[in-house]
Amino acid sequence: MYVQASDRSEGITISCKNESLEQVIHLIESQSSYLFVLNDKVNTKHKVSIKIENGNINAILNKIFQGTNMTYQVDGDHILISTTHKSIGLDETRQTTMIKGKIVDNVGEPMIGVNVLVKGTTNGAITDFEGNYSLADVNENDVLMVTYIGYLTQEIKVGKQSVINIVMKDDTQSLDEVVVVGYGVQKKSDLTGSISSIKPADITSTPTTNALKSLQGKVAGLDITQSSGQPGASISLTMRGNRSLKADNNPLVLVDGIDYGSFVDINPTDIESIEVLKDISSTAIYGTKGANGVIIITTKSGAKGQKTKIDFNAYVSIKNKAKYPRMMNGEEYAQLKREAYRTTNSAAPDQYMDDALIFNAEELEYLEKGYWVDWQDLLLGTGITQNYEISMSGGTEKTSYSLSFGFQDDKGLLKNDVLKRYNGRISLDHKINKIFNVGVNVSYTFKDQDKRQNPLNLANKIPCIGRAYDDNGNFILNPAPGNSSAFSPLCDEQPGAYEDNIRTKRMFASGYLNVNILKDFFFKSTIGIDVTDSREGIYKDKNTVANLGVKSTSSVQADNDWRYTWENILNYSKTFGKHGLTAMIGSSTTAYGYEKVLASGANQASALTSFHDLGANADSKENASQLIETQMVSFFGRLNYKFNERYLFQASLRADGSSVLAKGHKWGYFPSASAAWRISEEGFMADQDIFSNLKLRLSWGVAGNSAIDAYATLGGLKKSVYTFGSSVYGYYPSEIANKDLTWEKTSTWNLGLDFSILRNRISGTIDTYISQTSDLLLPSLLPSSTGYASVMQNIGKTENKGIEVTLNTIWFQNKNFSWNTDWTYSLNREKIKALNSGVTRDEGNLWFVGSPTQVFYDYKKIGIWQLGEEAQAKAFGGFKPGDIKVADMSPKGSEGEGVFSTDDRVIFSRVPKYTFGITNNITYKNFDLMFFIYGRIGQYVKDAYTQLYKPSALENSAPVNYWTPENPSNEYPRPNSGYSTNSYLLQSSLAFRKASFVKIRDITLGYTLPKEWTSKMMVQKLRIYCSLNNFITFTDFPNYDPESNGSMDFPLAKQVLFGINLSL
Repeated sequence: MYVQASDRSEGITISCKNESLEQVIHLIESQSSYLFVLNDKVNTKHKVSIKIENGNINAILNKIFQGTNMTYQVDGDHILISTTHKSIGLDETRQTTMIKGKIVDNVGEPMIGVNVLVKGTTNGAITDFEGNYSLADVNENDVLMVTYIGYLTQEIKVGKQSVINIVMKDDTQSLDEVVVVGYGVQKKSDLTGSISSIKPADITSTPTTNALKSLQGKVAGLDITQSSGQPGASISLTMRGNRSLKADNNPLVLVDGIDYGSFVDINPTDIESIEVLKDISSTAIYGTKGANGVIIITTKSGAKGQKTKIDFNAYVSIKNKAKYPRMMNGEEYAQLKREAYRTTNSAAPDQYMDDALIFNAEELEYLEKGYWVDWQDLLLGTGITQNYEISMSGGTEKTSYSLSFGFQDDKGLLKNDVLKRYNGRISLDHKINKIFNVGVNVSYTFKDQDKRQNPLNLANKIPCIGRAYDDNGNFILNPAPGNSSAFSPLCDEQPGAYEDNIRTKRMFASGYLNVNILKDFFFKSTIGIDVTDSREGIYKDKNTVANLGVKSTSSVQADNDWRYTWENILNYSKTFGKHGLTAMIGSSTTAYGYEKVLASGANQASALTSFHDLGANADSKENASQLIETQMVSFFGRLNYKFNERYLFQASLRADGSSVLAKGHKWGYFPSASAAWRISEEGFMADQDIFSNLKLRLSWGVAGNSAIDAYATLGGLKKSVYTFGSSVYGYYPSEIANKDLTWEKTSTWNLGLDFSILRNRISGTIDTYISQTSDLLLPSLLPSSTGYASVMQNIGKTENKGIEVTLNTIWFQNKNFSWNTDWTYSLNREKIKALNSGVTRDEGNLWFVGSPTQVFYDYKKIGIWQLGEEAQAKAFGGFKPGDIKVADMSPKGSEGEGVFSTDDRVIFSRVPKYTFGITNNITYKNFDLMFFIYGRIGQYVKDAYTQLYKPSALENSAPVNYWTPENPSNEYPRPNSGYSTNSYLLQSSLAFRKASFVKIRDITLGYTLPKEWTSKMMVQKLRIYCSLNNFITFTDFPNYDPESNGSMDFPLAKQVLFGINLSL
């Protein structure tokens, strides 16, 4: 059999003998642009013999259907094949009528664009803006087919009805039950591992510069924190605790199957879905990259046959500091200084000294006139973020497309702290024929950022007595009277003084070819390219926060990252009787490279050229460069089997070969196995109406962490300078090679339960797990005689275990009012199980066997030594009233009891005991309300504010409740001018505080304009909304936002946001 099609005007050549009609149609479709539509009465087994050269389609079809009861109709590229049955419309005597009606959704809202078709014909209509439709020439024996994307197809017999109103029903199977897994998709009911799916509405409900931030509190087991409010600040992500001590604990983040990194700066409205793979049976298919969990982001694409749709989304937010503590004013600072000198007044103990002996004459003048500065007030202003996104999508019968563009302008709380982002994306998918399908996704991002060096550190310590500007409004460089070494925190804001500009260009693209080889076989090949170019240029004048009057400095650093990925996957799926079998095999090849070039210098001739004239630097000229290249080849496979829709089994294996490992250790193998029992499908559950779904899951697997430096197995060299009359550069061995290094490996057991009760009004999952990580990369000390300090070895072990709960509840749901709540709860306990060579503690790295991986180790403050405790204080460690009092941790009766020593230090855990999130969504008619509650409980932070108390009074201080003989406070020690500026005995013990908090993170109120209003404007949907972000926090942590992890550098902001969603 042979078919050849060229240009339509030249005709089609076809030759076949005794072939079925189905085969002939398939060949014509595969070799031409025609698409056949058949009704169910057409005999596709009819035998055809035909031979025509360069014939037109009508001649060919006439020959094919000659002498049959079949007929055809050509409409453009569509060919309708039918029989002469009267339902096709060939019976001219039948009685016809006009059918009208209205189509609404399950809450009674009119639906636009619903397809209504008389089954077996081309007679159809589409609903208008009011959901109305009308059809002529309809017979009482006809059946209406009603279809719309995301809703169940309905078939309605006409009978004697002339008005047929229809309520569409959600297609929950297609929308809710299919999830993306590693290298494929599965029905949710067939999952045997622990996977969380994020609704598109949850992704866009919290406007953010990083789409992953929207997952905070919405995925059980995923801990997300952001400690900085600076534009473009990164976030920290951990999945089910920390496993590694030296390597990254971030999960693998994939966009359309390709590694993207943890800063996802694509438009949130471009994201179709996010799946979070948590247990190892789900992540082991990613081998050395899967130990920390996997986040799979799938971007939107157009739908074939969809009319062009345009969406526009925009918001503007106004930002102010959420909560930030003040520093002392002039009067408070002066009193602190008096108290500090009173303490050290040896001539007259406990007597205040004369102000003239403490302050210089200019300071006294300023105090008398009330000249002091609130530097925070001058630095911290109001930030504004603008975000605009527009997208267009649609498609024909064979091609779908999606285009989007975005712009974001994020101005921080500090002047000249700005991030501008421009991004565009295009997605194309084309069906060549029934066998081949191709597609491409390309995104491009350009970021232009002006960064500020943190000025608040200087602002919070410079003496407040002074003036920022003189009487004429001129800037004062040295504002503290009598102190020429104290520079103004505002100096970086002066014209030409400071610039730190980062420009980043990133192209992230993937193309794919899908091949339907046979009925049960599907092949996909994907090529991914990720290229990032970044340039950071810095100029700092000599009179800046960093250089403090010494010399100007300037530098330029250029970074280039590239990653190429090629993946090939073959799938097989077969159902036979009660058995279902799915198999997948694949390969992946990845090449990664990073190149850096850096040049810098000092004492530049002119500030006018900023960092664009490094050759004009007179001093400290330096240059450096770096290159890192790695490759990895992987082979993997997965097998899924189910029996009777009740018993599910899955097994997978991945092999990774990496260039970073030495010969004999290059390959690692990562297996997994899992099973599930759908209890609700058993016969003994048939007569109950409590559980609509009940499934028990058990999984085990091994995944790795690619934590090894690119050239760690080769050893290392460092540059040195030798002098033989003149300077000669050379290299010396700095790191010893270890060719036995291998991957860190994590083995995990997971037991889970999925359930739905009360007709799905309450549904959820419960998971409990235990993971053991071994072969941790740790340094082992070496004898000094070797010439090396240490060598990296695979010797450590950690453990994580915990429980996760996800709950979805529907409280009310009717046409005018609905209320549903999503709950998440995560509890994880992590600990170090082994360090190197039997060592139980490494105080330098803060690693302790039996404790979490991230801790503080210091003394526990319990108060201040008071008057009357002089003898006890002196006996404990030479302390006196007014000094910090710490707990005696020595066991009772031991030799160390009652004596201060380093053994009195204790461990403070930096990881939370548990986290939770509660998302409420309420709708009333056209109003919608969302409020999200997030809690993080039990973690300690090092409170930077406590370290800003300066008892020496050499710098400004936090206005705290400090001890004096007249004020026996137990909070802060007595001022003392004999202390150094930045440290005093047991100062750090003040810092460790529990930072538990519960936040009403987001409150959003929206209103969707009625369709009768928007239809007049030719608008499909128009919604306006307002959000409050980070306004309400419940915590015992004083002074500032506990989520900042103790940092005061760039305060977290509270935002008021106004936005619009528009669909055409």
